[in-house]
Amino acid sequence: MKIINSIVAGMIVVFLTAGFVYSKEKKVITEGISVSSKADAIRQAQRAAVEEGVGVFIQSETESSNYVLQKDKILARTSGYVTSYKILEETSKKNDYFVKIEATVSLDKIKDDLMAMKILLESMERPKLMVLIEEDYIDMTKPMMRIAETELNSQLAAKGFELVDKAQVEEVKEQNKARQALAGNVDAASSLGLLFGAQYVIVGKAVAQDVGEAVAGTGLRSIQASLQLKVVQSQSGLLLGSVVKNGVAAHISPLTGATVAFKNTVKKATDGYIVDAVTNSFQDYLNNGAPLKLHISGVKSFQQYKAVANEIETMKAVVSSKKEGWNKAGGLLILDLRFKGTSEELAEQIDGRKFGKNRIEVVDFAPDRVDCAFR
Repeated sequence: MKIINSIVAGMIVVFLTAGFVYSKEKKVITEGISVSSKADAIRQAQRAAVEEGVGVFIQSETESSNYVLQKDKILARTSGYVTSYKILEETSKKNDYFVKIEATVSLDKIKDDLMAMKILLESMERPKLMVLIEEDYIDMTKPMMRIAETELNSQLAAKGFELVDKAQVEEVKEQNKARQALAGNVDAASSLGLLFGAQYVIVGKAVAQDVGEAVAGTGLRSIQASLQLKVVQSQSGLLLGSVVKNGVAAHISPLTGATVAFKNTVKKATDGYIVDAVTNSFQDYLNNGAPLKLHISGVKSFQQYKAVANEIETMKAVVSSKKEGWNKAGGLLILDLRFKGTSEELAEQIDGRKFGKNRIEVVDFAPDRVDCAFR
């Protein structure tokens, strides 16, 4: 099996995943060698510190040169991630410089790095998120706009996430499936995500309440905000987890106060949970395989069905393959796969595979499925 260039996907994801949630910094000892200067040797050691801090390189069957470029983009910001270092050993001989350093790598800085997040999302094929929040404003004039939902969409978009169009979400809010999702039905939330092509659905409830004057005689109103969110993975139908965040703000305008309170509350939920939940899920897929549907039309005989199904099942990147069904009259073979890679990588691997006089031709793919024809 080849160790491939998709190192950066694992590199960024590992920093963002659970293994580092409880540790904001990592100390590592690394070495640097340069033929130009001591400063350059230190930079090389710092660069190695960032790589070693990552700790896990992902294996895959598909080589992708753009991952090398992405890796270089991240490592080019080495100085921003190494918060401190001390030289343990150094030597120089003519133009050869050697240093050994103990470096402190900031995991939070990488996690919060907008460029790193956007590169990560590209490696994840830019997963689409659907935000569905029920809002209640107690002892306040009910606002026309949805404050919490709007703020959550805005913060996720700023981080580079693709979102289901707000107008589309509004259209389904009064439908039974949306009401079920808001009531906590994970299957309903999963179905909505699949309907709108969203890999993750964020569903929850936001409550803001005017609890009275913040300081007597000032006219400032004290607004308390509570936000409860769940994250559902659409393809698997799994509830990834939930989070509850609270906030408070004081303002002469209750609606302005609610906006400020929700802005802070949403930021806590986004930075402290949602980003981790989504990227942790992606890391799990990289390690254990992502659920993908493989539809192959034109499979006209039982022998063809067995040959194709067995071939797909034995592919190295396929963790598991479940035959969902095949019908001779329709000629459609459906396989549920757990695949170590993206749908595009699966498409690249199976497109053009030959079976005697027949071959598989990929006709379409989406983040959760690949459609093929057996010709």
